[in-house]
Amino acid sequence: MVLIPVSRLAHTHGSVGLNGVGLLVFSAMGLVFPTRRWQKLLYTIIEFGLLLLLALVGQIPLFQLLFLVLVIRNCVLFDGYARTIITVLTFVACIVCLLNRRALPFRVAPDQLGVFWLGSLLIFGLVILFLQLLVDAVITERKSRDALAEANIRLQQYAMKVEELATIQERNRIARDIHDSLGHSLTAFNFHLEAAIRLLKVKPSKAEALLLELKQLGAQALADVSQSVAALRADPLGGKPLGAAVATLVDHFHRSTGVLPTVQVNLDQPLSHAYNLAIFRVIQESLTNCCKYADATAVSVIVQPVNQQIQIIVEDNGNGFELEKNTTGFGLQGMQERVQALAGELRISTAPARGCRVEVWLPLE
Repeated sequence: MVLIPVSRLAHTHGSVGLNGVGLLVFSAMGLVFPTRRWQKLLYTIIEFGLLLLLALVGQIPLFQLLFLVLVIRNCVLFDGYARTIITVLTFVACIVCLLNRRALPFRVAPDQLGVFWLGSLLIFGLVILFLQLLVDAVITERKSRDALAEANIRLQQYAMKVEELATIQERNRIARDIHDSLGHSLTAFNFHLEAAIRLLKVKPSKAEALLLELKQLGAQALADVSQSVAALRADPLGGKPLGAAVATLVDHFHRSTGVLPTVQVNLDQPLSHAYNLAIFRVIQESLTNCCKYADATAVSVIVQPVNQQIQIIVEDNGNGFELEKNTTGFGLQGMQERVQALAGELRISTAPARGCRVEVWLPLE
């Protein structure tokens, strides 16, 4: 029969009770997730104190597992250097507990105690290091997935905005082309009609010729409308070189106003379709405005290369206008947008009774 001292028995029962309550509190703390920095520090200090109490006073076996749980919680709570500092403090706390011989779960011979401590510390240190790296990798991967999901959401939003902007730009392009093509045809149509009305009683034969041209212009206007509805895929230049297309514009202007512009189209090298189209539309819009408002007697059109740039000038000696007050003209806005799309510059010089000079500079391709 083995007799156990009363003091040792009381200590054993006390340790069991302390360990049970400590483990219960430590487990319950896992349900709490502090957010503020001071809350995290207080939370970690309480964990350290509780584990040291269980390991040194309660003599709980395998206390290293509890410290491993603390390392995992530390990785979740802290980032960067704070996480490393807490892990190092955990390792130091484990050393303190191992140095207390009473905390060992089994007896170790005195001559083997040093080897046991060294091996235990080495194993525990490697386990802590591996555990922290593993948890870091898992958390980093989780954050990367969250960041990727957020980036995908932002990308979808950006794609919707880009689609909306592309739709607006396409609407503006179609509006510009309708204005440039159909507006030009209707302007010429109106001037031909007025001339035919004036000549109907005086020179019926000439009025008849103008009416025949009106019929052609009306057909052209209908064709322009059809082309605009079909997203304006047809070439406004009609497959002609830029010089020939400009000559056609000038001929229409001459027939409508009786004024024959002087034309100089001198290009050393062929240009892309985008450049040819922009130059054609600028000249077309300038001549249309001149036909509508200028009442000019002299008009000049110049297209020439100057210092690695292309210079386009359409100048008249007509009525002119106050440029600051002309803020709603869609034709001028369309010209500005076309020139800016090619990284060019548009300059308009005009004043009442001083004519108008439209000058465009485009960088050579």
